Amino acid sequence: MLELYHFGAVANSLKPLLCLLEKQLEFASHQLAGSRFEQYSPEFLKINPLGQVPVLVHDGKVVTESTVINEYLDDVFPQVPLRPSDPYERAQMRTWTKFVDEYFCPALTIIGAHGARDYARRIPKEELERVLARIPLKEVRDKWATIAGSSYSDDALGDARRKLGVCVQRMESALAHSPWLAGQSYSLADIDVFSMAAALPGVLPDRANPTASPRFMDWHARMSERAAVKALYAAYPRRPAPQRAQ
Repeated sequence: MLELYHFGAVANSLKPLLCLLEKQLEFASHQLAGSRFEQYSPEFLKINPLGQVPVLVHDGKVVTESTVINEYLDDVFPQVPLRPSDPYERAQMRTWTKFVDEYFCPALTIIGAHGARDYARRIPKEELERVLARIPLKEVRDKWATIAGSSYSDDALGDARRKLGVCVQRMESALAHSPWLAGQSYSLADIDVFSMAAALPGVLPDRANPTASPRFMDWHARMSERAAVKALYAAYPRRPAPQRAQ
């Protein structure tokens, strides 16, 4: 039995959701409400003591980290392969997934957190302190404390936007040589990047548009038309994109 704990069709949670749908695998969906901090409930912390989603549970075995979950699914259920058979293209795929985890996601997280600052500031101080005390990871505690207080500096927001521009340009360059990010085959590279890039036309309209990045926008449109992506958004309607950093 497959079970997935997630936040819906957004960011890291989108990765395994789309992978499962591309592979047409049946799974039990457990959507947590991040706005209610359900990932820090005692019940969920028994599953993942770090209090992070997504989490895959396969026949009682727990797999964490979205990129690892997708590679695990491709190992265990290879009938619809999502890793290129060509060794070079597979290496390119892994480079992209590493880039998402180490560069793309952290930059988008700052913009997304900045967009949540009004919500964070509406949480009563005593309640926020109780929530912070339940968060296992210091980095996450610091993020919530930051947006509930002074928020990110203009320099930090500007650097995050610069990094997102680098992401768009890197995709634009790669797509000049092949229809998909890792080469000729649709792969986990496209799934992982789309989990972040789906929001870019709204978050970074000056860089993610048909004039500035036509190949990226064509790829974005093709991704959006995939049957699995349509099924994803039908099951888990899109949330508003993070606010553009001012």
